[in-house]
Amino acid sequence: MNSRKDLKLVRFVLILGVLLCFSGSLAAAAGDVAGHPATEALRLGELMYRNGVLPSGKPLQAIAQGDLKLHGKMVTCANCHMKGGLGSFEGWVLTPPTNGVKLYAPLRSGSDLPGSGMARGQLEFPRPAYTDESLAKALRAGIDPSGRILKETMPRYILDDRDMEIFIYYLKNLSSHFPPGVTDNEVRFATVVTADVSAQDRDAMLEPLKAYIRNEWNVSLPVLRQLQRDSSYRSLSLDVWELKGPAATWREQLDSLHRRQPVFGLLGGISSGTWVPVHEFCEMNKIPCILPVTDLPAASGSDGYTLYFSKGYYQEGETAAKYLGRVFDFPQDGQIIQVYRDNVQGRALAQGFADVWKKLGTAVMKNRIISDSEKTGRDFWKGLSAAYPKAALLLWLGPEDLDGSAELAETGDRPALVFVSSTMLKGALPLIPESIRDLTFITYPNRLPEEAAFPRSSVEQWLRVRNILTTDLTISSKMYFLSRMLGMVLTDMRGNFYQDYFLDLFDSLEDQAGTVAAYPRLSFGPGQRYASKGCYVVRLSTGPQPKIIRLSDWVIY
Repeated sequence: MNSRKDLKLVRFVLILGVLLCFSGSLAAAAGDVAGHPATEALRLGELMYRNGVLPSGKPLQAIAQGDLKLHGKMVTCANCHMKGGLGSFEGWVLTPPTNGVKLYAPLRSGSDLPGSGMARGQLEFPRPAYTDESLAKALRAGIDPSGRILKETMPRYILDDRDMEIFIYYLKNLSSHFPPGVTDNEVRFATVVTADVSAQDRDAMLEPLKAYIRNEWNVSLPVLRQLQRDSSYRSLSLDVWELKGPAATWREQLDSLHRRQPVFGLLGGISSGTWVPVHEFCEMNKIPCILPVTDLPAASGSDGYTLYFSKGYYQEGETAAKYLGRVFDFPQDGQIIQVYRDNVQGRALAQGFADVWKKLGTAVMKNRIISDSEKTGRDFWKGLSAAYPKAALLLWLGPEDLDGSAELAETGDRPALVFVSSTMLKGALPLIPESIRDLTFITYPNRLPEEAAFPRSSVEQWLRVRNILTTDLTISSKMYFLSRMLGMVLTDMRGNFYQDYFLDLFDSLEDQAGTVAAYPRLSFGPGQRYASKGCYVVRLSTGPQPKIIRLSDWVIY
């Protein structure tokens, strides 16, 4: 009897021990990083790494250059080591990786570093692998695992033990595993085409992109692997995601497509309407989207996953406001009237102007919105002049709406000046009546005609060699440019297929001019999401075949 009781007691103790261990493991899983769940710890660590904000909400603090106390975004790791944590190379200054895969492995030679061969050649000192303890010492005191004192440009962070634990946990998980869309042999991309795009424009975007992947990158892989002595380079594949119906349904379609076949990122893409739903999808899923063809991007100063050619219509509105506010001597008691139809293009132009004018101008600004049923014509323009005499008129309208606008010059209420958008006019600038050309300023976001001939001829030759029919040279030239930049980035990735690093490498590209046909130049930099930084302001000469007269430099803001 006693033996049975003893056996039951032993069983009870064993079961209790298992339960206690299980409950303990649950507690550890629920708060195993400084009292936070793992997902929350990663979020808090990212705020420190990218934004310079401590878990308490207070600014991150550090000492730099020996005695300079800095805080917040001034001392974020992402400033130098980039968002992906794979480091950077700029001005012959090498910033090594800070992601766990690289930190917790020895750094023996330049071959252990990511990036270009030029960057790898800048390694000065090898080091052993970090541990949690040596990493905390490096962050606080600037001493690496070999005992070497790090440069004074490396901040010495003021972190308590709990914040340090969260920070190290984040670094361990930063760029630690490949995302969906990457296999041992392939990196899968997609490109987005919306239903409002014509077949000709679709082909102008898609065919050059497919030709580059099929006939250049994938064909050159054996040679690239041999030259770089790196077998980690992968072939590329491209899915075409065609979105149907209204823009309000695109997010759901994108989510479904990505669940069915995940991709590493989006390349190019084209839409005649807004790009905002695609932008929001990429932000939500942290998927890179590289240089879509759109004049209606999301105008954001903080989002990070879509790299655009420009701000499109919005940027032309900005340009008009800055030119009017800084160059043109417009009276403070004058009136500015924005005239546009209630469509996405007109609203984007008007919003771009309004956002800047609030900061620069003092003259009163009003909107004259034309309804769908309202027609323009001689009577419309006469009435506008009478209602707003000697005003600055911003005519954010298409070519069909300029009919009769010569009446603006026929009355004593002639406007002080007129602004129009070359993109909105679809290049039909000669439709601007001669009678108002002397007072009409044109926002012109592309290369001037005399500057564009040579780069366009290079694109035409590239298309001919690949037997690609030229349906829209401007669109195809943008995909040609994308392919040149993509090749540079993929070469320097060297098998480090992390999405943030992919974007970091685009951010690190040098400014481009020779490979660009649509713009005078495109500029890149960390966190910069609009590669075109400028826009001309031009005027037309008189005559049936007018010349474009440049009034401003390319970069005017």
